[in-house]
Amino acid sequence: MRAKKWLKTFLILILMFLVAVGALMVVIDPFFHYHAPLQGLYYELGEQRSQNDGITKHFSYNAVITGTSMTENFKTSELDLLLGTQSIKVPYPGGTYKEIGDNLKTAFATHDDIQIVVRGLDYSHLVEDKDAMRTDMGTFPTYLYDNNLFNDVKYLFNNTALGVYALPTLLRYLRGESGGITSFDDYSATYGENYSAAAALGDASPDMGQKAEQKALTDEEIQTLTDNVEQNIVEIAKENPDTTFYCFFTPYSAVWWGNLLCEGTLEKQVEAERIATKLMLEVGNIRVFSFNMETEIITDLSNYMDAGHYSPKINSWMLSQFKAGNDEITKDNVDSYAKAQIGFYENFDYSSLYEQAKEQ
Repeated sequence: MRAKKWLKTFLILILMFLVAVGALMVVIDPFFHYHAPLQGLYYELGEQRSQNDGITKHFSYNAVITGTSMTENFKTSELDLLLGTQSIKVPYPGGTYKEIGDNLKTAFATHDDIQIVVRGLDYSHLVEDKDAMRTDMGTFPTYLYDNNLFNDVKYLFNNTALGVYALPTLLRYLRGESGGITSFDDYSATYGENYSAAAALGDASPDMGQKAEQKALTDEEIQTLTDNVEQNIVEIAKENPDTTFYCFFTPYSAVWWGNLLCEGTLEKQVEAERIATKLMLEVGNIRVFSFNMETEIITDLSNYMDAGHYSPKINSWMLSQFKAGNDEITKDNVDSYAKAQIGFYENFDYSSLYEQAKEQ
């Protein structure tokens, strides 16, 4: 009898502990699954795939900055100052067009006054299945994106959510610290990285800049690209005609272009950009920007931490270009722009990039 009583007491205590933990998670809700941040509590932002859906559903905003890691260094404060918006930043590092598009659909389903979307378009995901999801970056937290209460146990008793986010939030409150959230300027930003020629050239192919026979897009690849852009970009814009979409091709460094040249895929990549641009320009509320002919920036490797990722100052500069309407691709210049890109990057002296590394 004593053993039964002890076991019963133990089970009750365990149940009380689990209820307390679950209640704490629901109240604090560090991933914003149930509600917006509570006043008086300070919330850290850092788990993009876990927090972005909640931010998108429950925060107040009328503008969105989104894309892959190429959008992490945007500052919402700069966009708001330039265009008079109240914006959020929800980057999906390595995200496919579908992942990012689905998040935008959530934004429009929960907010009816979105004025502006700034969306980065990575070349590496252009010719990709329209329903592709990243499965190589850990388990996607689908339990945070659906409306199934039963699988919320994966969130309520999640070690990271509880130990790294909820408990520190509670401790800060008990210490009397001020409430708030990590600023969207700082959310996911990579300010302290090494932006240099040496870092960018670390991704250089041994044959970078040596021209190989150039390949062309196949009919199958063109169809894949078309389906991807139509489903995950064009249809969203058509369904939300009162929103202006600033879509831009993320400006990778000259190292990346030199790698394409020796792989024989440079002309293929430019053609994919041209086709995607024409598809987007069929929709009146999509504006398309490309910065690849800002060659002083692309060839200055001090702007890059690897072959693709550019420094925060480039993000700030791009916002000013959106405001001014510079580097915009239109129906009138889309073909000539593609031709200019091929002409420059097939004839650029890639050996000069190594001279930059010697000078730094």
